[in-house]
Amino acid sequence: MTIEELEAHFSGIDLPQSINLCPGTRINDVAHCVQTHLVVLKIHGNVRPFECFYDRLIKIKEIIETNHA
Repeated sequence: MTIEELEAHFSGIDLPQSINLCPGTRINDVAHCVQTHLVVLKIHGNVRPFECFYDRLIKIKEIIETNHA
C-alpha cells in the first residue's frame, strides 16, 4: 500500500479516539498519530529508518478494520 493510498484510506473513515496498538502501547489520539505519521512518510518516504511509521499506520488500519468487521 502506498503512502497516498494510506492517506486516502484514513481520510475516508471515522477514526476512534484511542486504540491499543499492542500490549503496553496505547494511542490516545489516533487522528493526530495518523496525521503526523503521514507527514513523516511524505517527507522521508518509506525508507529503513522510517519504516516503523509505515508499519504503525498499517497496524492501525488493520485494528480499525477488525473492530468494524
